[in-house]
Amino acid sequence: MTDPKRSLVLSLFLLPDQVICSWCDGDWSRFAILDRLPLVVATATILVIAYLAGRLVLESIRADKQLAQLELSVFAVGVGLNIISLYTLLVGLAGGLQLRSAFFVPAAATTAASLWRARDWRKSIKIDLKGDSLRQSSVWMCIPFVIAIAAGSVLPPWHFDTREYHAQVPKEWYQQGEVDFMPHNVYGNMPLGAEMHAIVGSNLMYGEQNWWWGALIGKAVIGCYAPLTALALFAFGRRFLSQTAGAISAFIFISTPWIAHVSTSGLIDGASAFYLFAAFYSMMIWYEQLRLRQSSSADLFLPGFLAGSAVACKYPAVLFVVFPGCIAAACLPFGKLHIRPVVTFTLAVALACGLWFGKNLVLAENPTYPLLYKLFGGKTRTVEKDVQWTTAHGPPHDPHGRSFTWNFLRSSAELLLWRSEFASPLLVPLAMVGLLTRRHRTALVASIVLVAFNILVWWFLTHRIDRFLVPILPLVAVIAGIGATSFCDIRWRRVVTAALCFGFAFNLLFVVSPLPGDNRFLTSYEFLRRDEPTDGPFSAERTHRVHKYLNTHVQPGFAVMAVGEAQVFDLNMPVYYNTCFDDCVFEAMMKGRTADERIKMLRSKRISHVFVFWYELDRYRSPGNYGYSDYVTPELVQNEFVDQGILREVPLGLDTGNSQLFEVNGWRTWDGE
Repeated sequence: MTDPKRSLVLSLFLLPDQVICSWCDGDWSRFAILDRLPLVVATATILVIAYLAGRLVLESIRADKQLAQLELSVFAVGVGLNIISLYTLLVGLAGGLQLRSAFFVPAAATTAASLWRARDWRKSIKIDLKGDSLRQSSVWMCIPFVIAIAAGSVLPPWHFDTREYHAQVPKEWYQQGEVDFMPHNVYGNMPLGAEMHAIVGSNLMYGEQNWWWGALIGKAVIGCYAPLTALALFAFGRRFLSQTAGAISAFIFISTPWIAHVSTSGLIDGASAFYLFAAFYSMMIWYEQLRLRQSSSADLFLPGFLAGSAVACKYPAVLFVVFPGCIAAACLPFGKLHIRPVVTFTLAVALACGLWFGKNLVLAENPTYPLLYKLFGGKTRTVEKDVQWTTAHGPPHDPHGRSFTWNFLRSSAELLLWRSEFASPLLVPLAMVGLLTRRHRTALVASIVLVAFNILVWWFLTHRIDRFLVPILPLVAVIAGIGATSFCDIRWRRVVTAALCFGFAFNLLFVVSPLPGDNRFLTSYEFLRRDEPTDGPFSAERTHRVHKYLNTHVQPGFAVMAVGEAQVFDLNMPVYYNTCFDDCVFEAMMKGRTADERIKMLRSKRISHVFVFWYELDRYRSPGNYGYSDYVTPELVQNEFVDQGILREVPLGLDTGNSQLFEVNGWRTWDGE
């Protein structure tokens, strides 16, 4: 059975005017595009500084000598973005996240140093589009997808994970001016290398809402990893395959709806995909030079740093990227064990991500927080929480407690081959052809081995969500690119051309429609901020009605408590909340206290409103879900808080089974305190 979203794409071919109108939220009076300009300039500034910083580093380790200009540019931006992220983390640990000079001075110094070296850097990037029509069309077909990703990446966050932590954690750190332990948001104590650019963006903007604009800039930087990966694929093809294979690989990758989805929603899987492929790419260059006896152990610094940058984005990269890299460094060339290359590779990995583990060691008392609890422990962690976490993120099991059965294997195979909701009709078929070819054996075998390893780890050790395999899509695109260029027969070229044209039309309509998520590409920020839906058929609304009420009714100096709700990014006031994996803040403040003590506690925290999201609580508590404290119930709230005069429900016309908003009785009298 295919995903219903992809089935709906065919019907959208009959409604092109409605799809285009949805870009303006169904109302052309909401059209705006120039209001994106400050964010585009700020994002471009971060990318330029990243390139300059990365270029200086690559030059200092002599990694630039063996790279073509396009390769050098791609690697420089990737290295530079992680350098900026690590520097921001360092500034945050020192408590200087609101000190603009802490960011402007290093940026100016980097620019000055680059200008000093600019004369030696003058070398143009050449992308030859002459000759092969298939190569030309593949490159040109990438452009609409890049535009769609760019337009979607500067939209306000709408995805659950983004509003819960990808954007929320940098917001909290920036507002408090420092990076600190987060007892209420477990995700904030993991590596957030791709998210830290939001803090840089906040320092580039001005005004009371600069944290909001900074989050959009950070989200745009995350979106830039997709076209950066496409460029890397093109360059990879030019070095190891052919320009046509590289161009087709780049197109297949950038046109895959999964890439548009994660890149426009603020999820960091695109960043992980870039660093995995960049580490693989640079490792292939090292191996190529090794076979020519023109390489040394020092040349593994770049692959190691890129692999470590993947870990700085997400813990699983230790297994998915670093472990295979260590094996390759130790075993290539085959015949004996090589220690020095492994040491160099590992040191580079540590340099790229070690600060995140050090931060957790000091602040969370566990370098891998919240993982490896039995080995390290960790602040706020308990045996029960560890079981909750490992159960939620481990392989699913059937009613008999089995995780590795034929039914699970078949379901996973169907998911990966055709059932994934954001799959491309091009990727798997052309990759299947690539598996059968004998061309480009080194690159093909290396790609297949790493893809197979990632899938095995994903199936045996994770909760088997298809999005967690997005990082291997560049490698699958390489295999597909090889498959597309496997035969020189004119009939095969016609088949490939027809397939690419179909994939272009199908995927482009998919990614610009409302199906993958918010597609209000041309809607004014003024309306997006207020998030007022229209009566149009594709009208979107990303913010809960209670959030809008709170933003307009909670007075300055007061706070809100959210129970069951962790998507608190859009709330302007201080919020007491928790994720389902952390202690319930409502329970921690209220349980075991008298009515007077509860009122006193709420007053001491200046909490004027309490939002209870019953729908989310029920979802978390449902069988097979993540779990949540059973303390908060409708009966408890009614009997011990409403009936005793502590809380009063705010009449918003909400379905009480879905959510309820309460205000604390007497909060307006606190103004003089």
